[in-house]
Amino acid sequence: MPRKIIKSDELWATNLPYSYGTTVKGGTLIFLAGAIAVDKEGKTVGKGDMKAQILKAIENVKISLKAAGATLKDVVNARYYTTDVDAFLKLAAWRCQQVPELWGSAPGSQEGAPATLVGVTKLGYEGGLVEIEVVAHIT
Repeated sequence: MPRKIIKSDELWATNLPYSYGTTVKGGTLIFLAGAIAVDKEGKTVGKGDMKAQILKAIENVKISLKAAGATLKDVVNARYYTTDVDAFLKLAAWRCQQVPELWGSAPGSQEGAPATLVGVTKLGYEGGLVEIEVVAHIT
């Protein structure tokens, strides 16, 4: 069963790629560790480039999900860690265009998986700007 996004007219209608929650029934939950922007050899991809790092982290999320029998459409919750919250937020529309399965078709659409954005001073890899952690649900 696909995720069902929780929506309410009583909550703030944000113009960001954001939803308040999701429900799932039955099946299996998949918890992924934070995916980072490193290649197969462990080298940082896109040093200083938020877009490149987001895309690489998403690619690594997709690989892990595929290994578990899931896709981005199965994601029911996400956490984004970044060392530059302002830069991450400015890319809202771009993120929706690149990965609508995760962030929805447009900022404010409330179609994407519910998520939390966390600003941090440093991530656990050299030159890291972003880390993406997800929970997925498959039946």
